[in-house]
Amino acid sequence: MKQLILFLKVFLIIVVSSSSLLAQDPKTPPDLHRLAEAYYNWRNQNYPVFASDAGLHTWDKKLTDYSLSAVLMRRLHVKEVLAKVRAMPTTNWNKDDRIDWLLFRSQLEGVDFFNRVVDFEETDPQTYVNECSNGIFSLLKKDYDTPRNRALAATARLKQMPFLIEQGKGNLNNPVRLYAELAMDSARSIDSLFTDSLMTLAKDLSPAEKNDLVKSRDAAIASIHGFADWLEKRLPGM
Repeated sequence: MKQLILFLKVFLIIVVSSSSLLAQDPKTPPDLHRLAEAYYNWRNQNYPVFASDAGLHTWDKKLTDYSLSAVLMRRLHVKEVLAKVRAMPTTNWNKDDRIDWLLFRSQLEGVDFFNRVVDFEETDPQTYVNECSNGIFSLLKKDYDTPRNRALAATARLKQMPFLIEQGKGNLNNPVRLYAELAMDSARSIDSLFTDSLMTLAKDLSPAEKNDLVKSRDAAIASIHGFADWLEKRLPGM
């Protein structure tokens, strides 16, 4: 497994480094704005629940991919963008452009810091429980679309939750006990969100669609509860 992880890291570094060499280095304020726009678009696509929560509902049927390759690729992409921003010659820029540069750089440095030091995917089980709960709550909190369409999006997300939970189990090599206890509490109190709040959107579903929603919901709840049990068994070693 360690050899596989090392291979993936080396492969991804080569791929990203190669793309960096081919890309033109940004040097001007318009370049900065284009780079920032591209980064935010990339972020929204890679964190669809975050996007839904922020009011962008393009990827409402998806959850974040927490496979090892996806996690590493996202971290490397942040490093690449940050390196480009740091290298920009801003000495002669006007005040507003330099402020934009500093703010964007600071945001990227924050993401990079937490990736390197905190490593949520490996240490914080709440990452995966929150992805599930926010994945549904972000579809409920505003009437941005018809109840039926939001319910169908919820069904699509519910179907992905058991697999997401398994990804979490595979990633959590160094879970922090406090985070695990908080995740257990959240996982065991998630039922009302799924069985009560979510079902208010189901009134316009066909019988087949509603049945699909209920089956997916029940499987998701069972998986999340199982995650809490899995964490509880491992608490003594944390």
